[in-house]
Amino acid sequence: MTSAPTRRKHLKSRNGCIQCKKRKIKCDENGSIPCAQCVKSRHVCSFSPPVVGSNFSTTSRLDLELLHNYTTKTASSLSENVENQKFFGVEFVQLAMQNDYLLHCILGLSAFHMANQHGKTESSQLIGLSYSKDIYLRAAYSHHEIALKGYRQCLSTLNQDTCHASFGCACLLFITSFARPPESNDKPNQPHLPAHIWLGYQLSEWIILIKGLPSILTYNEFLSALQNGPVAPLIKEIKDHSADDGTPPMESEIVYLRLRNLSKAIGEHCYDERIAQTCQSSIETLCGIVAELKQSSDHVLAFVWPIRVDPDYLIILEEKRPEALLVFAYYCALLYMSSSRWWTKEWPPPIVESVRDTIDEGWAPWLQWPLQMVFSDTGTG
Repeated sequence: MTSAPTRRKHLKSRNGCIQCKKRKIKCDENGSIPCAQCVKSRHVCSFSPPVVGSNFSTTSRLDLELLHNYTTKTASSLSENVENQKFFGVEFVQLAMQNDYLLHCILGLSAFHMANQHGKTESSQLIGLSYSKDIYLRAAYSHHEIALKGYRQCLSTLNQDTCHASFGCACLLFITSFARPPESNDKPNQPHLPAHIWLGYQLSEWIILIKGLPSILTYNEFLSALQNGPVAPLIKEIKDHSADDGTPPMESEIVYLRLRNLSKAIGEHCYDERIAQTCQSSIETLCGIVAELKQSSDHVLAFVWPIRVDPDYLIILEEKRPEALLVFAYYCALLYMSSSRWWTKEWPPPIVESVRDTIDEGWAPWLQWPLQMVFSDTGTG
């Protein structure tokens, strides 16, 4: 009896490349790129490295430009301290490379920075601007929205591993909330919004971000991790300048007096004791920070007051109570006059102007000083 023909044995591959699996042959699986079988048969191996195109897309070119601008210009604008400038330009970027939403935050802030530079010189090429202001703004808003979404998702599952990127992103998003131009209330084919509604839109995101910052710092285990992690330089700078001295330097005596007068006016004219005390407490906090302003880097005012302010103040600010709006107008004026940062100049004027159009006329005299500060050329007095 004749035996059945021997069946051909297939050298199958379980962990090999796609091409060897399809051909049902044994892939060498030795990590060579491409595998030896594909080289022999002249097939395109799935283990081969991706082919890099010779041309960059417009999007990739723009993002590369934004990252370069951040590391060479934007990072140094975030602090007066040379070591902290290096931190923002090097270690902070390294952290962003491991967290997509933080990287989007960096690119968004850089895009707002580049949009801000348009019109600052006769030739945009002199400062390395390759695109129009509109393109930079579109990129800025796109990156900002992605970063904000990722930040909010991260807050819901915050732990000792994720708190570093989250805190860094919160600080950068806070700066971005000032850096981005306020939405125009005179858009074509859109109705002009009442001042109080427009102001509410502008304040809402700012308040959300501020509420996110203390939520990290209030947990001891997160604070310890932050102080000993990659964002430690940022934590140290904020904490070093957060002491309430209470004795104003002579240079800030006028500002200190303005704040005291506002506190007195709120105490005399506000009939809700809770609101009056909350606003006066917020003013006291601001006075303490003003007292340290000359001894600290100028952007500290922007970070410390919102973090240290009474949480109840943010609630009544969101309710757009006139007393809270007045305190916020003074904060915007102080921020505007005390800092030369590009990201502190766009936001305060329209906010203070909108506060003027929102509050009752009885409070108007107390708004004259903030209006004078943000709309005068000198910003003193």
